[in-house]
Amino acid sequence: MKLIKPQEEFITSYKEAIKEDILYRPNAERIFGNPDTIIENSYKFENGIDLPKGFVKSTTLWLIDNETFIGQVNIRHELTDYLLNYGGNIGYAIRYSKSSKGYGTKILSMALKYCKNVLNLKKVLITCDDCNVASIKVIENNGGILENKVKNNLERGKVITRRYWIEL
Repeated sequence: MKLIKPQEEFITSYKEAIKEDILYRPNAERIFGNPDTIIENSYKFENGIDLPKGFVKSTTLWLIDNETFIGQVNIRHELTDYLLNYGGNIGYAIRYSKSSKGYGTKILSMALKYCKNVLNLKKVLITCDDCNVASIKVIENNGGILENKVKNNLERGKVITRRYWIEL
């Protein structure tokens, strides 16, 4: 199992994961990007090139197991006021067919090591919806300490967001 930057050799597997996500989680928020531009866009975001207004530098990493794309983690290098309430430093998703198999806990654990060893972050903020039991478990299994819950008005409606900090 490895955590890598997006690579062409895994694009087919990435596309399969996107199809699963659309089929089995049609109303879920998407973090998987366009497979035709994911490699280029990941490079741009990591290096702060042509970032959309309000966005910060971020690193996209893929969890690969047995040459199969398992999931994606996006690590934002800093926090804006918006990210302090919703989004935090880290967002992750596991492809539908690999859900509930421990990969969420693993990808977050590996991402935390990246944050500490590569980005030199001292602590990170991770948020999730108050009703997302799977993410709550993943975050808490990785040492997340709940600071509070906040109300956010998002495009999908009003959401109660849990805010967790993890010391690195």
